[in-house]
Amino acid sequence: MTQGELKKFVLRGIAHLFGGLCLLISVAGLGATEELPSPADFNQVDYYLLTVGRGPRPEALFGHTILRVVDNQSHWDLSFNWGIFDFADPAFPWKFYRGDLNYALAIAETQPLIDHYRRVEKRSIIQERLVLTVNQKRALYQRLLDNAKPENLFYQYHQFLDNCATRPRDHLNAVLGGVLRQFFTARISTVTRRQYIQDAARPSWWVYLGLDMSSNDFLDATISNWDEMFLPIRLRELLFLVPAIADDGTLSKDRKLLEGAELIVDMPEPRADGNPYFVVTMALGGILVATLLALGRLSSEATAATLLGGASLVYGLWSAIWGTVLTSNWVLSDYVMLKHNAALWLVWPIDWIFVVFGIVLLVKRSRPDRWQRLARGVVFLSSLHLTALAVILVLSQSGLVKQTMQSVLASTGLCGLVYYGTMIRQATRRES
Repeated sequence: MTQGELKKFVLRGIAHLFGGLCLLISVAGLGATEELPSPADFNQVDYYLLTVGRGPRPEALFGHTILRVVDNQSHWDLSFNWGIFDFADPAFPWKFYRGDLNYALAIAETQPLIDHYRRVEKRSIIQERLVLTVNQKRALYQRLLDNAKPENLFYQYHQFLDNCATRPRDHLNAVLGGVLRQFFTARISTVTRRQYIQDAARPSWWVYLGLDMSSNDFLDATISNWDEMFLPIRLRELLFLVPAIADDGTLSKDRKLLEGAELIVDMPEPRADGNPYFVVTMALGGILVATLLALGRLSSEATAATLLGGASLVYGLWSAIWGTVLTSNWVLSDYVMLKHNAALWLVWPIDWIFVVFGIVLLVKRSRPDRWQRLARGVVFLSSLHLTALAVILVLSQSGLVKQTMQSVLASTGLCGLVYYGTMIRQATRRES
């Protein structure tokens, strides 16, 4: 996309909803320095932090942050939105997966943006005024002008380090002399990135499961309050802790950096679903336990083969798909949180053997002599899984593995153990 095309994209964009951690919306707006108005008197300029609530769609689960600028003298009202990318790009899914996706700043008139959230997205918006000095207002606007230059519109998006919430945070930190970063870096959070992601993703079980299973110990590392600000709601909550700051760095004793909270769009938050790991454990584990119990009572080899084939197919698909996905993430994606996932102790790409075994049993159920050799191989593979389960339990308990594994161990690990028991039960059944 050329600079001219980018300018048209930002200037004439029509409301689009894009995927990603933040709501990505572009409305008719401004995106180049020569298009932006210049306030004559910064005493008449107000800055507002707009915190957009969560929505039910996957891309809206984490909220959004917008910086609003109002010139009360010239009567213009613009919003700066760091959540724009070209969704029409055919390579978008691959770029997003690889971690090589460029986002852009868009500047739009505020009221159409608010109307979109109210009428289309049906998401809440809370507005707070930023208490800044005249010099800070002027410096912040100059930073926004520089950011709006065509050569500065794009930035490389990162879910946790550089997104729609961290961009305005960094601009504020710069005009306040670095006080925000100094203050919040020294404060250690009691919550991890994983816990924040789990909480935000609860309304969508598959987003919750996908993000949690796919992410390594990067999400479990100790973080500071500064790091927490990747979430729009935490940016707002933490900025409320900061007093207003004078040009010389003096902290105000009676005023906060954010004041005058106003709910300008009132919409309910999406309802949370149950824990998907519990559903997986009950569904997959239930099938495996039922098969294990039934094998002890059946006399028909064909029926036993059908039950075992179904159990192998279901368990194999779960384990093999995740093993393939996690391995592909490690090899293909540049996101650090998708590398060296400890869940690969439990799910392997080679587990497609379980799927093949299940299909063979279902198709050849009346010819048990045809699948005995394959069954011995499956028992051996299951025993390797059992060994890996024991190892990862020891590593997790000893603290050598930092990744939070309780839910994965309780679901996938437990199901693997039951499947191994099922295979052993079938082997002893045939011997008897």
